[in-house]
Amino acid sequence: MGAEQYPTVRRRVLGANLRRLREDCALLLEDVADALSCHPAKVSRIESGRSGIRALDLKALLDLYEVADPATREGWLALAREGRRQRWWRDLADRLPQDFLDLIGLEAEVASCLGFQPSIIPGLFQTEAYATAVIRGGTVGPVDEQCRTRVRVRLDRQRVLTREEPAPMRVLMVIGEAALRQEIGGRRVLREQLLRLIEIAQLSNVTVQVLPFSAGAYPGGPTPFSIYGFPPPSGMEVVSLENFTSHAYLERAQDTAHYGKVFADLRGIALSPIESEAFIASSAKELAGRSSCAPTTSQPPRGPTDSRTEEPSGPVTEQSGSRGVE
Repeated sequence: MGAEQYPTVRRRVLGANLRRLREDCALLLEDVADALSCHPAKVSRIESGRSGIRALDLKALLDLYEVADPATREGWLALAREGRRQRWWRDLADRLPQDFLDLIGLEAEVASCLGFQPSIIPGLFQTEAYATAVIRGGTVGPVDEQCRTRVRVRLDRQRVLTREEPAPMRVLMVIGEAALRQEIGGRRVLREQLLRLIEIAQLSNVTVQVLPFSAGAYPGGPTPFSIYGFPPPSGMEVVSLENFTSHAYLERAQDTAHYGKVFADLRGIALSPIESEAFIASSAKELAGRSSCAPTTSQPPRGPTDSRTEEPSGPVTEQSGSRGVE
């Protein structure tokens, strides 16, 4: 019942792409059902992600859709397999929203993440003190157990940046200048967070670019999003959008293509990785040196976009509001 009610993002991505293959072949649900000797409702459940699919059935579908390349077929089969690694977050399933569990599971499986966070440091980069301040949302009083749980989960999620198996997730993140200015947790907490951001940006699989206020209006608006890419050869993608209380996922090719273009445009007007590091360091130094004066915007000279690290292959955040950036 749980699988029916809460399809995993992995199954939804697989199902959406199987539907795309069927439609490209101009086949109806009934045609596929005949090939699998099943009811069309079963095919519909597979395509909507409400049901998984056996390897035998998937191979039959790939034959029907004329997917012959061995590497491509293996990519499809790998995506269909439920991960057998131990899920460290499963013990917390009764204390976390299902959409957030989906996000954690997604990050554990994907190879890359292209993200935009206009107003807050992304959860994958947060320090414990900063994450606590974000989750508390300005409330006062002792930290409760729910907050401590969410902070611990947020820090545990950061394992994907340094994991050994599978390879570390490659992250290219565009962060708005507002995230560097908003004194969440106070100046000391923000300064430590900015120094941590510089440290993380030294990882070979992480690239950080700052979108300065001086860039003016930018494509896509102030909505945080991430484009997650599954490892080759499948190359499938899913977009994660954030609102005040939850995440939404888009699997259609036109949606991933749209957000991929938005991200490319944002990266084009953002500071280069080297300029961004200098900008973040300047902001941290400013926090250390001033007492009560209002923050001022300073910016290193603009230059051509620097590609310090390899960009993740293929264009797939963290969330503000009462729940904080997940």
